[in-house]
Amino acid sequence: MRLRDVLRAAVVVAGAPAAVAAQDANFLLPVAEIHSILREGEIEVIDVQPSRGLPGERTYRVTLQSGDRVLQIKYAPAGEGADEFNNRPRYELAAYAIQGLFLDEPEWIVPPTAIRALPLDVVRATVARAGDSTVPPEPTFGDWRMTLVALQYWLFNVDLPEDLPDRDLLAEDEVYERLLGNFNLFTYIIRHSDSNRGNFVQSLDPAWPRVFSVDNGVAFASEESDRGTRWRDLRLDRYPVSAIDRLRGVTLEQLQARLGVLVQFEIREGNFTEVEPTENLDPGRGVRRGAERIQLGLTESEIRAIHRRIVRLLEWVDDGRYGLIP
Repeated sequence: MRLRDVLRAAVVVAGAPAAVAAQDANFLLPVAEIHSILREGEIEVIDVQPSRGLPGERTYRVTLQSGDRVLQIKYAPAGEGADEFNNRPRYELAAYAIQGLFLDEPEWIVPPTAIRALPLDVVRATVARAGDSTVPPEPTFGDWRMTLVALQYWLFNVDLPEDLPDRDLLAEDEVYERLLGNFNLFTYIIRHSDSNRGNFVQSLDPAWPRVFSVDNGVAFASEESDRGTRWRDLRLDRYPVSAIDRLRGVTLEQLQARLGVLVQFEIREGNFTEVEPTENLDPGRGVRRGAERIQLGLTESEIRAIHRRIVRLLEWVDDGRYGLIP
C-alpha cells in the first residue's frame, strides 16, 4: 500500500463517528486497542521519518498498518544493554504504568506505550527507510540478533504549548487547572528531569486541554538533562483531590508488584515473545537476563524513591502547603 493511500485511510478512520465517539480528540482508536496493537499486533511498516524531521535521530515517526487499522507511532530502538542515558525503554513503560495508579484513562498523561523484542534485521530495515545517514541499530544484547524497541502512539490534534503553564488559562479554566495538576503530580512522582521542548504536548481540544508527557526516558534515577528540570518539582498551588485520595491508597508493596517486572520476554520458536511475568530475577537491577529470558522493570531503590515522593507529597498536602481542587 502506498503512503498516499495509507494517509487517505487514516483520514477515513478519523472521520468515522463510530471509531472516535468514545475517545477524546487525541486518539483515533480506543486506547485499549492501540495498546494491544503495539504489544502484539501484526504490523506492516508503511513509512518512516525521523521524529523531528532531522536525519540521524534515534527515534522515528512510523506509519504502520495492523489489519484494517492505520496509525502512527514513535519508534525508539534501544541501545546496547537497554539502559543508557535518555534511552531506557523500561522508564517509558514504567511511566505509562504509574499514571494508572491514580488517574482514570481520560486523564492519562502518557499515550499507549509498549516494548517489543524485534529481530535485528527487521529493526534495521525499518530504520533504514528514514534515510542513508541513519546509524543502523545494534543488537540490544550482543549474542542475540534482537533489538528491544519502545513503541508509543503518536498523538493526534496536539501542539507544543507556547507557555507551560498558561497562567491566564490556569486562572480562568478549572478543567485546565485540574488536568495540569494531574500532569504535575505525574512529573513529580516519576522525577521527570528533562524539560526539552517537545517532551510535553497539549491537546488542541479547548474542552479538554490535557497536557501529555511523550518522552519519559530521563526520569526516576536518571541523570539530569542539560535542558532543565522544570517539572521535576511541584509547581502549582493546588492539586485534584481525586488524584490525591487515590495516591493515599498506594502502598510500597503495590508499587513493587506493579513496577518490579514491567515486561518479560522468552525465546519461543526462535523468537523473543512477551510472556506473563514470573518472579523478579534481580530486584537490584532494571534489566535482567536469564538463559532464554529478559525482564525489564524498576529497581528496588527506584521503587522506594517513588514511594518516598508520594509520602512526602501527602505530608505537604496535609500540612496545608498545597490546596485541593474539589
